This record gives sequence, C-alpha cells and structure tokens, in this order.
Amino acid sequence: MKKNIIANFIGRFWSILSNFLFIPLYIHYLGFESYSVISFALMIAGIMAVLDSGLTATLSREFSRKDNNDEDKLKVYKNLETLYFFMIGICILSIFLSSNIIAEKWLNVNSFSPQQISVFLKIISFEIGFQLLFRFYMGGLLGLENQVEANFFQVGWGIFRNGLVLVAIMYIPTLEVFFAWQTISTIVFTFLIKIFLDKIILGKYTIHFNFNIEKKIISKIWKFASGMMLIAIVAAFNTQMDKLAISKLLSLENLGYYTLAVSLSQVLIVLVNPIATALLPRFTAYFSGNKIIEARNLFMKTSLLVSVMIFSIMMVMSFFAKNLIWIWTGNSEIATKTFQLVPIIALAYTMFALQFLPYNIAIANGYTKLNNILGIGSLIVTIPGYFLATKYFGSIGAATIFCFVQVITTFIYIFLINKKFIKSNIIKDIYWKQFILPFICAGIVALLFSKIPLTFDNNRILSLIWIGFVTFATLVITLAILVPVKEIKSIINFRKSKI
Repeated sequence: MKKNIIANFIGRFWSILSNFLFIPLYIHYLGFESYSVISFALMIAGIMAVLDSGLTATLSREFSRKDNNDEDKLKVYKNLETLYFFMIGICILSIFLSSNIIAEKWLNVNSFSPQQISVFLKIISFEIGFQLLFRFYMGGLLGLENQVEANFFQVGWGIFRNGLVLVAIMYIPTLEVFFAWQTISTIVFTFLIKIFLDKIILGKYTIHFNFNIEKKIISKIWKFASGMMLIAIVAAFNTQMDKLAISKLLSLENLGYYTLAVSLSQVLIVLVNPIATALLPRFTAYFSGNKIIEARNLFMKTSLLVSVMIFSIMMVMSFFAKNLIWIWTGNSEIATKTFQLVPIIALAYTMFALQFLPYNIAIANGYTKLNNILGIGSLIVTIPGYFLATKYFGSIGAATIFCFVQVITTFIYIFLINKKFIKSNIIKDIYWKQFILPFICAGIVALLFSKIPLTFDNNRILSLIWIGFVTFATLVITLAILVPVKEIKSIINFRKSKI
C-alpha cells in the first residue's frame, strides 16, 4: 500500500507541477483570452464526465473485490468496456453537433469568431471522449492495485499532452494546433493503456475489442453503477454550474480568472486523492471481509493526517494568495484580479477533500444513496444560487455559493457516513480533532507568518522559497500540536499489517 500511495503522489505531484509550469506558458504564447477558451473546454470536459455513468468506479470496485475470480473480472471488464464505447459515442456526437449553437448563443468572446469557437469545440469533442476512455482503463489498473503502472501512464500522458504541446504552439501559436495536439496525444495513450490492461487481464498483448453485453453481468452491477451515475450527474451540476453561470453572464475572461483560482485550489484535491485512491482497495477488502475494526482504525489514523495537511496548505494559500498567483503567472494584473477568489475557493476545496475518505468508505460498501440525496438536495441551492449570485456579485458570488454548499454538505455527509459505518464519536473524534483544531492551529500559524515583513517581495524566486518554508513550517507545527508521534509511526508502519 505504501508503494501505491507513493506512486499516486508522484502522479498527482505531476498534475500540480504541470499546472504551475504550463498554464503561465499557455497564457504567454496564446494570450489570456485563449486561456479562457481553454478554461471553457475544461468546463465542458467536466460536464461530459457524467457520461462515465459510474462505469469507471464500478470497474475499479469489481476488480478490487476479493470475492471475484479472474473469470468474473474479465466478464465485467468486457461488458463495461462495451457500454463505455457507447457512452463515448454520445459524448463526441453531442459536443460536435452542438458546437455551432454554443459558439453563437452562449459565449461572450472578443478575440474569436463564433465559427472559430465552433471549430475548437469540434476538435475537443474527440479529446474529451477519449480522455474519458483513458480514465476508464486507468480505473481498471487502480482497481487491480497496479497503481505504479497507472501513474506511469498518467504522467506520460501529461507530458505529451500538456508539456510537449508547448513545442507546437511556440512555432504555431493557435488554439487549433493546441487542441489538435492534445487530442492526438490522448488517443494514442488511450490505446497504449488499453493494451497494457488487456495484458494483465488476458495474459497477452492485444488491441482486440470484443463487444459483449451479458444480462447476468449487467444485473449484478447495475445497482452500484446506476447509483454512481446519479452521483456523477449531480456532481457535474454542483462542480461546473458556477463556471457555467460565469461563462453565460460574464465575459469569458472572467472565467479565465476564476479557473486560475480553481486550478490553484485544486492542489488540495490533488494531494488528498492519491491517499484516497490507494486506500479504496484496502477499504473494500476490509469491508468485504467483514473486518470493520481494521477499516475504522485505518480511517481514523489517515483522516487526521489528511485534515492537518490540507488545512495547513489552505491557510498558507489563503494568506499568500496574491503572492502565489503573481509568482505563478508573473503577471501582477492577473494576480490582482484573481487573488480575492482564492480563500473562498480554497476553503470549498478543503471541505470537498475532507469528503474523500468517507466517500471511499461508502463506495467500499456499495453505498451511493447518501451522495445522491445530498447532491440532489444541494441543487436546490446551486441552480438558482449560482446564476443569481453571479448576476449581482460577479465571480465572487459564484465562489461564495460554491463554498457554502461544500461546507454544509461536508458536515452532513461525514456525520451520516460515520453513523452508518465508522461509528466514532462524531463531535470529539471528527468535528473537533479533524475540523476545528486543524483549522484554528494552521490558521494562527499561517497568519503569524503572513505578518512578517519581507524585503524581497519583488523577487519571485525568493518569494516562492519563503512561501514554501511557511507551508512546511505550518504543517510541521500543526502536526506537532495535534498528532502524537506514536500515531505518525503507526500510520507509517501500517503497510505491514495483513488483510
């Protein structure tokens, strides 16, 4: 498990690094409004993720179940792959055929004509479709606990898709070239990861597609998959509706600023996700083996460390937001127009990240009902809230609604998951130890560091080094206050335990 967590951290660290390295370069070579179009493409990809229909999560879960033999896994894989190709076709056609309407009726863009926007959308329809398929195959590798190999493909894909595209746009700085390069890279890596996954499942390298639907297999997985599908649909509304409102009511440039703040805040998700991804097969094995105490102990130990880590980083991110964006982009105007969004969005993503481990507890037990109830309930606030808040308060209004919903749903979600599966003292062990204390301790430490006057605040390198030191110091001090040394050692040595 330790190897898998390290591999996942490397994969997610690449995601962080690629954001910090490449986004400023995209802005430099293509211009900020082009980056805003890229932001809109990312939003569409987020909405189209609903077409995954829970199939990736289902594949990962079925592969990690100890009560499934190799033949069962192969049948599930082939049936889900067949369904997935059908979904990919819907994804590509829906974007391709609606591209003209979106370009003419929805977006407010100054630098590009509706015809150009339509061409961009037609290109990215294939990229988004194959990106979903790539993540489906990656979910299979993760379920088999081949997480080192999964992250090898993740990093390789990121290098080719997000890094080497710079070579192309340096010589031909157009969005057509940018999107075409990303599309080709995604298609190539999708076939490569499929070949590798087939080798594990079938015992041989193959590119053969055996389309097959068996009623028995579908009836076995449909309940979990349908629950995950509803989660995906609701999540798409709840995570993309803010951007959708901004793209409709404000200029596309505003979406670019908002996306920058989101990209910075998503560091919190990227840091927690490797831990959650590595632990899901272990949680599934524990619960399927009726080892409830072991599952509870694993959850309590890891969730405390996760809370300390993300609250420490969130607080530093909030108090040093303007400096971070300036260091990142090298543009003080962009930093001035973006930094006020960061504390609000960072808190929202912190609360969202705190749901990851409880969510894995639910998924390990095949329990998706609660996610759907809370998600659908939150739409009562988000659907009118985003559009009204954006109309009257701009991007800040959208960010505030997003943060409010995440805070409320996180407290409710963790309370109910704890009551059903974890059965710890919700006030003392979770709300107090994992929410309130890390928030207060990390906040005080980061605030004190932010009050120290600096003589090198015009130097990006020295400023980055200082913020890095502040982050490390905040994390260490908060850990020392809240987490006993013996607890840290027990988590490190947890990999020695046997399932």
